[in-house]
Amino acid sequence: MPEKQNRRVVLVTGSARRIGAALVREFAKNGWRTVIHCRNSRQEADALLSEIGGAAGGHLLVQQDFLEEGAVQSLMGTILRQYGRLDCLINNASVYLRHSMADLTPELLDAAYAINFRVPFQLMREFRKVFGYGSIINLLDQRIASVDPSAGAYALAKKSLRDATEACALEWAPQIRVNAVAPGIVLPPPELSPASKMDRILQYVPLRQRSEPGEVAGACLFLAESQTISGQILYVDGGLHLHNGNLGEKNSF
Repeated sequence: MPEKQNRRVVLVTGSARRIGAALVREFAKNGWRTVIHCRNSRQEADALLSEIGGAAGGHLLVQQDFLEEGAVQSLMGTILRQYGRLDCLINNASVYLRHSMADLTPELLDAAYAINFRVPFQLMREFRKVFGYGSIINLLDQRIASVDPSAGAYALAKKSLRDATEACALEWAPQIRVNAVAPGIVLPPPELSPASKMDRILQYVPLRQRSEPGEVAGACLFLAESQTISGQILYVDGGLHLHNGNLGEKNSF
């Protein structure tokens, strides 16, 4: 393994649990120093930090609410002081609330865009400003390839982040590569039992199986380490996006 000071550094937002935690494990296993970010899940984040080797292993844990003024700048400053570099930013943190188009209020729209688009875009811009080189990977959703009105502002925000991914890949080259991974059926929401609605929706997945968090993490590692790939959306969804249409509210989650 390279000397600690030469090892690459990755920031994974919303990485205390679920897919975010899988991302941290995958990058740490492959020699990266990881910055674990959480907002509320401090206990899980502490356990994850310990699991991958803690501060002695070159890793860092930051608890921060990105909706607070100056939070994005503060985080990037912390990483700059700690490491002097940041090689990859992974925008994983998001919030998913289902609302029909007719039910969207200005407040719901603002809340969905704040976490799912505005904060990731702020992080992208601050990464470029502070570090000036490296790789950005945005976690999207296979819904960006279809029309799903019941997904409400969440789907709209993810499509906006997709567009920002492509626009920034073009504008910020060659110093910064920008890509995205669009997962499909991976983990059920915490309130949904794995054997219920999630299993029923697998009939719409061409490969008839869900994707594992480790597979999503592996896709992100591939993009982070591939020096001539930029502006790409990598679907990790068993082919679900090929339906090119929503699956109906009764079968969606």
